[in-house]
Amino acid sequence: SVTIDGITYEAPDTDILGNDRPSPSGTSPDIGAYESSESAADYNPHKYVATSGSNSNSGVLTDPFLTIQYAIDQAQDDDIIHVAAGTYMENIDYSGKEISIIGEDRETTIIDGNQAGRVVKAGNNTHLANFTIRNGNNGPPNEEPFGGGIKSGSGNTFENLIISGNVASHGGGIFINESILKNCLIMNNQAGFGGGIMIYGGNNNIINCTIIDNTVDNNGSAISIQGDTDAIITNSIITNNETVGSQHQIYYLDQHEGDLSMTVSYTMIDSLSSSINVSDGDTLTWSWSNIKDDPMFVDTANGDYHLLASSHLINAGHPDSTDSDGTIADIGAYPYLIDNTEPVWYINTAGNDTTG
Repeated sequence: SVTIDGITYEAPDTDILGNDRPSPSGTSPDIGAYESSESAADYNPHKYVATSGSNSNSGVLTDPFLTIQYAIDQAQDDDIIHVAAGTYMENIDYSGKEISIIGEDRETTIIDGNQAGRVVKAGNNTHLANFTIRNGNNGPPNEEPFGGGIKSGSGNTFENLIISGNVASHGGGIFINESILKNCLIMNNQAGFGGGIMIYGGNNNIINCTIIDNTVDNNGSAISIQGDTDAIITNSIITNNETVGSQHQIYYLDQHEGDLSMTVSYTMIDSLSSSINVSDGDTLTWSWSNIKDDPMFVDTANGDYHLLASSHLINAGHPDSTDSDGTIADIGAYPYLIDNTEPVWYINTAGNDTTG
């Protein structure tokens, strides 16, 4: 009903054909005279995608869609898109929707940009987890050359990702703003600024990440920070990143412009504070908990960045944080999980430092 000049007008209970007019279902309003009969109770917020699916399917678990972008197009805010293991040759855009996209496993669920542009464009208040994001190329002459693998708006959470082999002018791996990056491996990306990550503005948290083997032409081979930014880096490994341009000094973390407040704790940076460049007037809080050490990865030549049993990064994270085995959190994207519940360890010449 609506009241105009003291007179209340009631909507009819039937449409112009005399059919019962359904009440709004709680979903977004439909365009046109007739409201859809779909009710909020009938709407399924879960969409499923598999390489064996079809975009003419219904998108349920037993009848999945074929492409992630099609599932996004069918989704509403707060929906969850579940993606089965496989390789998806796509460049996806959240299209402003506040949704979650969850892969089956980051080692086997791959979104490949096929060098055809940025792999993922996320808006605000989204979630992306359990994927490999690779082969994005978002360099010139693109109008928005930010984020070869991922470009993020604000309020987003990215976790359990491998972001590798991406290229952009700014933020080869990922371009973030007011977001959380957690349990991610960011490697072999390339950019003009921010080989692995570019942070632009807002409060940002990088937690339990490994940032390694990224390259940059200017500064910030691992991370470049621009704009008025608060950045907190915790329990992370930053190593073996490289500046290839000859006119700039090598910095892993580079503050390029704007007001910066940065805190680094429980993090392994192989050159320690000499690899961080901040301007006069900016704030860098460098914790006693940071270490300079060999991370002792299992097999970097073949891309295995798990920790050896003898790594000093095991149980070197924040004491209030634990891994799934109940021990103090390890530094880096891959925790070393143990099944030894007794305070006894055994060493002999026939042993190895991989399993302990």
